[in-house]
Amino acid sequence: MKVFSKFSVAALGMTALISAANGAITSVSGQTTWLGSPPVSCWPGALTGFNAYAWDEQQNITLATLAVDMTNNPGTSAFMIPGLLGGTYDSHFIHFEGIPGVISAQGTVTFATNIVGVIVKPLTLDNSDVTCGAFGTSYPTGYPLRGTNTSIPSFFSINANTITFNLAAIASIGEVAQIRVITDAVPAPGATALLGLGGLAMARRRRN
Repeated sequence: MKVFSKFSVAALGMTALISAANGAITSVSGQTTWLGSPPVSCWPGALTGFNAYAWDEQQNITLATLAVDMTNNPGTSAFMIPGLLGGTYDSHFIHFEGIPGVISAQGTVTFATNIVGVIVKPLTLDNSDVTCGAFGTSYPTGYPLRGTNTSIPSFFSINANTITFNLAAIASIGEVAQIRVITDAVPAPGATALLGLGGLAMARRRRN
């Protein structure tokens, strides 16, 4: 009976860890609003305010070839090394469009795993909207005044699993500052559960 109780408690603990791992964004700071679910739209005029908005897009997506504007980590937007990614990843989005009188937002977003690529240019954002974008979210694909290519320079840096940013955009002329962040994939919940519960079952058999 005692062995079964320990097994049950451990299984519940494993379930809690698996649930926590599903949220690929783990924390934000500064002028950042963390959206628990993706918005309906991030076109100009749809998501404005004092803060930048961050949300998870897709998890465990397998990509054959994805062009990104920055692969160097650590690194800054002043020196970006572009490249191609292939494998299984998670995608996330950061969006800023101020209201009249608000032209910038500063903050950080931290993820569960390391950043492997950043997409900030209009064309590379356009080309990744379908493959990496959140289902049900309307992205401004083909819109030239997106990304960090705005009239007021935006800056960001990445280090391990955190991006630090100062995004700027002038809403009155239709600019939206947008960044797509690609991270190593969080392990699939099913696979993690099987591994964890399998180990617990083995330990239980040994004790018996």
